[in-house]
Amino acid sequence: MKVVLFDLGDTLEHQDVLLPGAVETLTAISRIRDEEHQPVGMGLVSDFDVPRGPDEIPAIRRRYLAILDRLRIRAFFEPVDVGVTLSTEVGVHKPDPRVFRAALDKFGPGLPFQSALFVTENEGHVLAARSLGMRAVHLAPGPGASGDITTLPDLIPIVHGFASSPRPAATGPAPVQAVDGDDAHGWARFGDDVFPLDPPDRTGGTRDAGATRRREQEVPRDQLRLVIQCGRSFQKAHPDVPVLLDHGRFLVVAVDPSRRSALDDRTGTRFAVRPLADRQVVFTSSPSGRGRGAPLPWIQALVDRVSRASYEADLRHLVSYPTRHSTSGSYREAAAWVGRRLEDMGYGVRTQAITVDGGAGLNVVADRPGRRSGSRGLVVATAHLDSVNHDAGGGPDVPAPGADDNASGSAGVLQVAHALREHPAAEDLRLILFGGEEQGLLGSRHHVSGLGAAERARLRAVVNMDMIGCLNRTPASVLLEGAAVSQAVIDGLARAAATYTGLVVETSLSPWGSDHLPFIEEGLPAVLTIEGADQANENEHSGRDRIDTVSLDLALEILRMNVAFLAAELDTLP
Repeated sequence: MKVVLFDLGDTLEHQDVLLPGAVETLTAISRIRDEEHQPVGMGLVSDFDVPRGPDEIPAIRRRYLAILDRLRIRAFFEPVDVGVTLSTEVGVHKPDPRVFRAALDKFGPGLPFQSALFVTENEGHVLAARSLGMRAVHLAPGPGASGDITTLPDLIPIVHGFASSPRPAATGPAPVQAVDGDDAHGWARFGDDVFPLDPPDRTGGTRDAGATRRREQEVPRDQLRLVIQCGRSFQKAHPDVPVLLDHGRFLVVAVDPSRRSALDDRTGTRFAVRPLADRQVVFTSSPSGRGRGAPLPWIQALVDRVSRASYEADLRHLVSYPTRHSTSGSYREAAAWVGRRLEDMGYGVRTQAITVDGGAGLNVVADRPGRRSGSRGLVVATAHLDSVNHDAGGGPDVPAPGADDNASGSAGVLQVAHALREHPAAEDLRLILFGGEEQGLLGSRHHVSGLGAAERARLRAVVNMDMIGCLNRTPASVLLEGAAVSQAVIDGLARAAATYTGLVVETSLSPWGSDHLPFIEEGLPAVLTIEGADQANENEHSGRDRIDTVSLDLALEILRMNVAFLAAELDTLP
């Protein structure tokens, strides 16, 4: 059996209006037969509302089916028990393989991934589906945007070809499909760059046909390593290690076998070195406005409350402390000031004691309850308050202004508090300023370890702000970094960026090195929002990280995105 799986939002419809050619395309595909003259199955695979418990799933599913009824396309996916698969019922979001596996099992238990063709406007989901062995078609997400197809009817001949192709084997591992006509050789994607994993072909033949980069270095694949770094910390620590590809936060390096054990699986706080997997999508990049929707007036009003003057004043105050090292007296002063600011805005404030290198540190936690009666969801915004100067030894007595890292994010949490303080939210809002981040995410690990089962069950999203103020490229960009468990949050932030800002959006499912990570490790949906990855901040962890290096324009754009997303998650009640 052959199956065509569709995303719904921005693939078949946009804001409850079918895209041009949707009915024509679905009608044509419903008439296509495979090589054994059997109808091609059609299904929907959608990320949808997160239930607070299993008893809410039927009602959520009915709400989704009502959308299909309003669009008048439900008949194409009947019986809907087979033709509709929601993240709501699977418990994870696309592109987690379990979602696709659940969808295909409805058509036939163990149906191979090669039996499916997936259609979506989300390029990251296309690449993930291809990595499973599925055919995947990228619908251009808007006028002038690139994709495999630009209109839905363009899909019809592709499905004809897919349906008439030989039936895949029912057992055995699914082959991995390549992108852009790539052959059997390996690659890894870094935004618009497709990096070849194999050395150059010296025979004159073509190798890595889909790669946008061609490398001349004779480096075997097993010596390639992915580096995720803060600033230029890896290159400062290992200036002799060859860098084959430089995207700032992300590098590809060549590691001599004699040094591998010293670098692989490093768990420090300044960089991580990992194997580079075949067909790994390290990060994707979407142009400004991709997936833009119509702004909601009540969210736009909250976004408009983001204040340049108040953000800059908070930023300057935080940078005025000689250091915010977690065990210093000036850190405690900064934490007390932050607490007072949040109390003055009407938030309930408490502190959490933590231990940092044998000394005393603390987190600042602020809560604002929602108005919904009964059980409520929890939406969290975080940043780390501490700073460090590794160039001068990293101790509590050396100057560490930490303007971008991370006064920019800490002042951002205060700005979120300012923008949302009078919002009649349905759900609960929590704001956290962590200590001990620079010593190993100590504050966030302590906080997450103390969350009970009930708190974890109601946590809808965590948005972490770390280094949001250094303009590393033009046009301005933001990196959204999470994991499969975070995909719905990444997608929501990307939509907010497209609708309420002019940011270029980069996304990565390779989380590391900031306070989103302890949440993700416990299966909680957290995303890091950080300045774009194409270059790195050379001033981080030094005395040069001063306020004159911070772009207020970039920080304010990232804050508008975050406020819009948080507002949507908090919802509103009259």
